Amino acid sequence: MTTAKTEGIFEKMMEREGPRAEFRAATALAIKTWKVELSYPLSVLYFIVSPFLWFIPYLLVGSAVAGTPTSAVFGTLAGTTDWVSYVAIGNAFSALALSIFWGTGNTFRREQNTGTLETLLTTPMKNATLVWGQMLHNMQHGGLGVILQLTFSVLFFGVTINAWGILPSLAIVALAIVGMQGVVFAMTCVVLLAKQGWMIIEVIGSSLMLVAPISYPIAVLNPILQYVAVSSPLTWSVESFRNFLMYGLMAPGILESIVVLAILDVIFISVGSVLFKHTDRYVRSQGALSEF
Repeated sequence: MTTAKTEGIFEKMMEREGPRAEFRAATALAIKTWKVELSYPLSVLYFIVSPFLWFIPYLLVGSAVAGTPTSAVFGTLAGTTDWVSYVAIGNAFSALALSIFWGTGNTFRREQNTGTLETLLTTPMKNATLVWGQMLHNMQHGGLGVILQLTFSVLFFGVTINAWGILPSLAIVALAIVGMQGVVFAMTCVVLLAKQGWMIIEVIGSSLMLVAPISYPIAVLNPILQYVAVSSPLTWSVESFRNFLMYGLMAPGILESIVVLAILDVIFISVGSVLFKHTDRYVRSQGALSEF
């Protein structure tokens, strides 16, 4: 290939811009991450086994305490006596949240560890696209974990899923990802500034998981934590996702949950995007990316 032809190809690449080009770049990043993960057999094995290891202890403890698959006391707090389905579906969604928080929040550090960060930073794509690409991968990764976990729960623990709620629950996942991506952008800012921000990611992610109604209703939290819970998009995401899968289209309070989740999505993604934009600009102006 001649030098002139090569230069022409690079010029065309530089001229490509806009949402379509950024989406193609994000998709390529997601595929690249899959190729890296699937090249390690133990990583694949861990991906298959870990979702079950996370939530089985909750079911065992619940069985020991309640003694039966239903609990009247639990029903007064959560609105359903079927604590098994409540815990199983909530923990299935938490697998997706953990994948997005941890995997996407560490985007820059992960690329640096694999030796591809410097190359990606020299491409025409925006740095935010790098984060969106990892989110796309972790959405697929975590989504498969949700499917495996729910299938296992139905087959071995008698969890019942309302078929009419499957498609609406997928729409809730889409809304949830928008809000969680806003949180992830804030986490990424910490990584860019602190270089090694996994501790902060762990604290933020664990705090949001603590107050979310994953394995227990927020009614058991103290009033301050309840206020924190209702201001988190993760809380409304888990509730809506679970209600659709348990009750179908007639899920109680679902309209209110969707409206609140949509409002929180706008707030979190707007604030997160602005924070990331200014942090990225500041880090570049300081030349800190070369020391990352």
